[in-house]
Amino acid sequence: MGRTLYLSAVSIVLSAWLAGCSDDSSSDTRPSTAGDASDTGHHEDGGGHDPPTPTAGTDPLPRLPDDVALPIVFVHGFSGSAQQFTSQAMRFVANGYPSDRLRAYEHDGAGMAGTSFVEGTDAVVDEARATFGTDQVFLIGHSRGTSVSSMYLSDPARAAKIAKYISLDGAGCASITVPCISPAQTTNMRPGQTHPIPGQRHVEVATSKEAFAAQFEFLFGKAPKVLDIVKQRAPVEISGRAVNSPANTGLEGATLEIWEVDSKTGMRAEDEPLERLEIEGEGNWGPVKIDAEAHYEFVLAPNDSSYRHHFYEQPFLRSSEFVRLRSGPPDSVSRMNTNTGSGHVALTVLRMREWTPEDALEVSTKSESGDQDSRNVISAASNNRIAIFLHDDAATPRESTLELLPWFPEQAFQTGVDLFMPGSDEPNGTITLTNLPRGDAGKPQTLHVPNWASANHNVTVMFRDFVLE
Repeated sequence: MGRTLYLSAVSIVLSAWLAGCSDDSSSDTRPSTAGDASDTGHHEDGGGHDPPTPTAGTDPLPRLPDDVALPIVFVHGFSGSAQQFTSQAMRFVANGYPSDRLRAYEHDGAGMAGTSFVEGTDAVVDEARATFGTDQVFLIGHSRGTSVSSMYLSDPARAAKIAKYISLDGAGCASITVPCISPAQTTNMRPGQTHPIPGQRHVEVATSKEAFAAQFEFLFGKAPKVLDIVKQRAPVEISGRAVNSPANTGLEGATLEIWEVDSKTGMRAEDEPLERLEIEGEGNWGPVKIDAEAHYEFVLAPNDSSYRHHFYEQPFLRSSEFVRLRSGPPDSVSRMNTNTGSGHVALTVLRMREWTPEDALEVSTKSESGDQDSRNVISAASNNRIAIFLHDDAATPRESTLELLPWFPEQAFQTGVDLFMPGSDEPNGTITLTNLPRGDAGKPQTLHVPNWASANHNVTVMFRDFVLE
């Protein structure tokens, strides 16, 4: 049977709708705009700007009644995970939904949807019903998760357990017997709309605030008051899973270290990690208390290898149990298709929102091993991909041709670009990545990471699927 998770962290929207949906400023608990966490988006990069002014953050809106806030179960799609629900979980909680009622069913992202996935979904549904004493739950499926959900709902006894169902860009609501919406399908458009969620793509439909607004109103009968994700008032705690991707099986036996790093260089700020954790069978780790304004490095180390996988993300503004460290053994198929060596870096850039030619992703290196001028790695070949693999192509050593790498562009949601980034086994420089979401130079997202050489190291950089307004 598929893996059951117990998670506790955490369209069809007219412009007039969004105008009526205020952000945290509608709450009396939100600090004034000056100095608010949402005002720090242009200073996150640590690239010479003044640091953001510390603020108290925001509180969630008053808790929704238990008889209204039925448990939510999310089912992801092909090659996915609970990661696609992270931002929406934060938005639900910010709007008063109790965080302990959030669930996700994580299955084999490369397996065939079938009976075992339906049984796995049912196990999560039944656990949530038993835990909270409810007859029904809300079900949300994305992509292939909508096919799994449709199979689940085809059985009347199982359908009776679902109060409402949301089909996110997949099988839709055809033949569904429970109340259902499909925010990305034209049947749900309101008068005057030309597209369900204008300009949004397959994965973005699962993570955007416009899609969230449609989901929240459908489930609770009113528009959400909070759409933008800003720093919370309470201390931030994160936890999650370290998994083999895309199977979502736990990286049993690995060690996880969490280091605070210098936001301007990516180098470790202390001599010892903040946490050192042993990963057990299902991959669970945490919770760990962190600083919402600090930058961190997560390092996964298999216990039988010198190989290390380093993860870097933007600061965590709110608590979450959906943090996913998606990795694999040194002989994983993606690693075996990566050109590795002692003098260059292999780096993967992820975002739970498709890259398009309107985006810009500038990458540069400054190091004792050599410098590399800033190059925009986004092209038409990146369109509708969420993972971009960057490394030196063996066919053109020490050159950045920006041509497609072998193998990666043939994989779902992935592409690869030939980019030479000088590296060292002990980092001696910094790689700077600046994302301009949809080309908006006013809202840059910048991360700095060490130049770990690819012979023994892999680097993953995770950008947010939302921007700070």
